[in-house]
Amino acid sequence: MIYPFRNFQIVRTCSKKFNNYQDYKSYLQNDFKCRCAYCNLKDNQITTYFEIDHYIPKKSFENNRPELLTLYDNLVYSCKKCNIAKSNKFEGDIYSSPLDNQLFYNPSIEDFSLHFFRDSSGTISSKDAKAANMIRELRLYRPIHNLAWICEQLLDCRENIELKMRSLNSNDVLYKKLEIIKNKINDEFIKYYTYFIANYNNNSLPL
Repeated sequence: MIYPFRNFQIVRTCSKKFNNYQDYKSYLQNDFKCRCAYCNLKDNQITTYFEIDHYIPKKSFENNRPELLTLYDNLVYSCKKCNIAKSNKFEGDIYSSPLDNQLFYNPSIEDFSLHFFRDSSGTISSKDAKAANMIRELRLYRPIHNLAWICEQLLDCRENIELKMRSLNSNDVLYKKLEIIKNKINDEFIKYYTYFIANYNNNSLPL
């Protein structure tokens, strides 16, 4: 079974100008729906703070287009793993308009769901050459991305069951059955989430 990569489009709404690009972080969080632009991880799934990636990296523009340091269109909400993996990788023209890094689709321009998809285990895949290269460059094939997706699916399932339970009387037979299922799902979530966080926070593992 195939699942879409994400179910929303990133829209940039910030019109403010700041001298420090870190001041844009709350606006990025809002525009990127609290998710990593590259792997779609939710920022509240981890205990590590999200970072700001420069789509065209600083090393490529610092001597020629220093304004890209604080240009909102060049800033990307990113988890730490993706930001480290992307690093200073760049090919293309720093003067291109709109901004273009030929190694990576621009997440605020391209619909990633047209280029990426997930299988039933949460593996991020693509039939597109550029997207497949992104998977390699950003290490999107790592098991932590499967674990994060599985945890989110389990949470969504648990929330749907809880929503149904709120419409029932606690003495109903269906309520009691749903409660058993919810508890089993919760046990599974705790198991997978424990694996996920332990692996995400383990800096001794290769990127």
